Amino acid sequence: MKKIILLSVVTATTYCFSMGIALAQNYLPTSVKAALRSAEVSETQLAASVVPLDGGKLNLNWREGKKIQPASTEKMITTLAALEMLGPDWRWKTAFSYTGDWQNETLKGTLYVKGGGDPKYVAENLWRDLSRMKSMGIEKISADVVIDRSYFEHYAQDPEFQDDWDRPYTAEADAALLNYQSIAMKISPDQQAGLATVTVSPEVLSLNVPKTVPLAASKRCVRWRQALGLKTEDPWNPKFAGALPSGCEEKTLAYLVSKPNEYWKVYLETLCKQVGIAWRGRVKSGIVPSDAKPLFDVWSDDLGTLVKLTNKFSNNVFARHMFLTLAAKDNPGVPATYTHAREVLDAWLHYAVKVSPGDIFVDNGSGLTRKSRVTARAMTCLIAYGWRSPRMPEWISSFPISGVDGTMNKRAVAQGSAYIKTGLLRDVKSAGGLIQAKNGRRYAFFAAVEGKKATGSDAPIDRLIEWVYLNG
Repeated sequence: MKKIILLSVVTATTYCFSMGIALAQNYLPTSVKAALRSAEVSETQLAASVVPLDGGKLNLNWREGKKIQPASTEKMITTLAALEMLGPDWRWKTAFSYTGDWQNETLKGTLYVKGGGDPKYVAENLWRDLSRMKSMGIEKISADVVIDRSYFEHYAQDPEFQDDWDRPYTAEADAALLNYQSIAMKISPDQQAGLATVTVSPEVLSLNVPKTVPLAASKRCVRWRQALGLKTEDPWNPKFAGALPSGCEEKTLAYLVSKPNEYWKVYLETLCKQVGIAWRGRVKSGIVPSDAKPLFDVWSDDLGTLVKLTNKFSNNVFARHMFLTLAAKDNPGVPATYTHAREVLDAWLHYAVKVSPGDIFVDNGSGLTRKSRVTARAMTCLIAYGWRSPRMPEWISSFPISGVDGTMNKRAVAQGSAYIKTGLLRDVKSAGGLIQAKNGRRYAFFAAVEGKKATGSDAPIDRLIEWVYLNG
């Protein structure tokens, strides 16, 4: 961690304390107050900060020192730290090796796959790598496959979200994550037939999904996932206990498979068959031994590309992998832990961003947690720092654009002029990023509503974004 701290000292600036915060307006705009009343939310449930980045006149602090849950706006912190400390060209390595003998097109022994934290190693990648083995002359694997996940320490899913453990967004980090460890079904309604067809891509052995599901009479496409009544006690034989509301368009329904080695086995069996490699072994967890013979290494997409996917679509597992990789890089050869990642991040926040100790606490990098805390003031400090960072283009361009894409695609406020990362948990709604006002001035912005009815309406936060856009 010493290396990272020293680097941060060299790049340290005083952005957080040079933005004129002392002169900030400490009362809410009328439109924001009205939106809060309409949503039946108290003004004391809102925390907000608006800071000018290039000489603008607006400057607002409202309960800016209150510690609040950031929800998925936590990803703003994780991705900027990753871009600065890992670099936008960082790539994760997946390594293939073996022990035993390789003779007469047959690999006898053990095939090892060592995960290096690639969060986007999907079925297409595995097909490519098995095809490469086939082209190298391996036509039969008479061996077990061992998956080495030691790059990251193992963590169980958070009990706070146990009701959603079957949802891919609750997946924990896995250094050898394959295909998000999930099954994704396309549910395509056919109004004339009164049913929806169910398809899966890629099709895998052992997976049997219903071919169709009925359409319900309801014309409103609300709580459609719950209406389908998906049952996944046996993840390879999912069942539907309900129906899809007839008002829905095509939907993607994904669920998490809880046993990673079982998931690897099914995909290995399927893809080996497709590329023409004979294999019917076991999949186990283990560590690559020192005498293993290398086959080849493969590399992930670059970090800059994955940062965009992380923030645009609020991908939790991508953010967790980035966060843990801060620790993995700082202490190579030791399984990365959240505790170590927090230490690395805290040093960067203190020495580089100049955030006061305790004003930002990041639990797991994704925001899917009840433990993280930030202040609105610290978040606009972070955004102001990021605006001047060499990594600004990659970072800001990863935020959803209001009324255009990502999680802001249906919120037309300041359409096309606000780059806003959103956050949502039960009783928490947050948003932060950069707003370019009509006059061209740019502002760092952060707002969060906590407590009863906090998640009932986007309007209070949207009215604040609108106020900045119109009056900046």
